Amino acid sequence: MPTFTADRLKSTSRDIFVAAGARSEDARIVADALVNANLAGHDSHGVMRIPSYVRWMEKGDVNVKAEFRVVMEADAFAVIDGDWGFGQVMARKAMEVGIEKAAKSGVASISARRCSHIGRAGDYPIMVAEAGLASILFLNTHGAGSLVAPFGGIDRRLSANPIAIGIPRPGGDHIIVDISTCVVAEGKLRNFRTAGQPAPERSIVDAEGRPTTDASEFYGPPEGAILPIAGHKGFALGLASDILAGALSGAGCTRQGIKRVGNSFWATIIDIHRIRCRSDFDRDVGDLIDWIKSSRKADGVSEILVAGEPELRTQAKREKDGIPVHDATWAAIVETGKRYNLDLE
Repeated sequence: MPTFTADRLKSTSRDIFVAAGARSEDARIVADALVNANLAGHDSHGVMRIPSYVRWMEKGDVNVKAEFRVVMEADAFAVIDGDWGFGQVMARKAMEVGIEKAAKSGVASISARRCSHIGRAGDYPIMVAEAGLASILFLNTHGAGSLVAPFGGIDRRLSANPIAIGIPRPGGDHIIVDISTCVVAEGKLRNFRTAGQPAPERSIVDAEGRPTTDASEFYGPPEGAILPIAGHKGFALGLASDILAGALSGAGCTRQGIKRVGNSFWATIIDIHRIRCRSDFDRDVGDLIDWIKSSRKADGVSEILVAGEPELRTQAKREKDGIPVHDATWAAIVETGKRYNLDLE
């Protein structure tokens, strides 16, 4: 398995996207986002996405000339239309609008539609936390991307419908929650299939609803499904995320007949110091984390980590040692570059 520096992967990604027709700045934003996902250990949202993104560009599902629009707004909310541009580009612009409005109003809500795949959901709470604000996002896949069986069912009826939350902390060790409402992300199943590794127990079922760890059974044919996290609880969260992201933005909820995969989302951004003395807030958060970490540890556990810390540890390691990329993933990236006369080997 080859290993690359983050700079090498970012430059490679940028070159491919520009060659395929992306604007230079858009290519930089998307490349940085993909590689940063790899750095954090979220390979399912990293450079493995390059071939898919380029195929979408070639089909016109990603609009390389998209224009960001605010279609409706008031002091504390805005509705955003991403014109099917790169999701990482449009989502960042949407969050910038939300940060600006929250700074004026204390709290802001942003509803966005017609964004292509926005990548790792946790990127946006990180962006907001870096500005000193808290946030929560609900996402769906714009009506497409049925992957998840409802609690008690076996057929695909919902998308992964992630939820992401960011809580800022002094020094940058922000609390970042980034979870799919299903047991395993589809991108991770793709990686398991590529590597010939088993999927986690009780994460997927085959087309007849039988539990399996064979990721190829998920893809079929006939197709299996991913299970919701924690049974009915994950199903309820996925349902709520689908509605808040899709129905509120006008993108629509998961349904039959939708082939164009993108993201719609609803974000709420909170300017903490407008509600509470920031030092008091930080003290409460710090005290809570200290209390959590003071727990006796289970057998085999050396340290209790809170949300966001595993990614920071992985990032530090991969910045030092490099980012591993599966042979098949790298071969697909190289092949994509060859179509645009890029020699990446």
